[in-house]
Amino acid sequence: MNAKYFRTATAAVAALALTGFLTACGDDSASSSPTTSKQTTAAAPAGPAAGKSAALVDGKALAGTFETTCVKQGNTLALALTDNNNATYGQLTASATITDANTVQAVGIAGSKGGSSGLPYAVGYGNGQPGGSAKVVKDGNTYKVTGEGVGAADLSNPLAGPSTSTFDITFACSTIVGA
Repeated sequence: MNAKYFRTATAAVAALALTGFLTACGDDSASSSPTTSKQTTAAAPAGPAAGKSAALVDGKALAGTFETTCVKQGNTLALALTDNNNATYGQLTASATITDANTVQAVGIAGSKGGSSGLPYAVGYGNGQPGGSAKVVKDGNTYKVTGEGVGAADLSNPLAGPSTSTFDITFACSTIVGA
């Protein structure tokens, strides 16, 4: 396995691990916290309406009923959209970690199913890792994270290396815990 592929795969796994962490944080506050809101995203290529959380990968909306969780600690903001019963992806999460209000450190989009060759679905970005990019635009308590992430390699053609996908995630935070 070459070093570039290993670093790219490591970035995807790190983003997936971050997604799991943020999902766990979101689940704890989902039942009683005012910081979690449910929003349904329609499968429309045009992006979300103002004030709505949504996730698009390669221009296609990830349809689901998302709970939005936004938590700030120090100079780090953790954002997550979760849908625990997604018809296509099973447990679906889109997450991002932002530092200093404008630097995207990591992005993870993961589903417990729906990936190629029967694998879980995963797209990830890690700041400083090869194979991706991300930026954030803030409008009030709404954060739009866009860029390109790395996905898992197709097991039917492992020499092809990891895939890449563009992402456009809108986190509409009704409130931000710790802000």
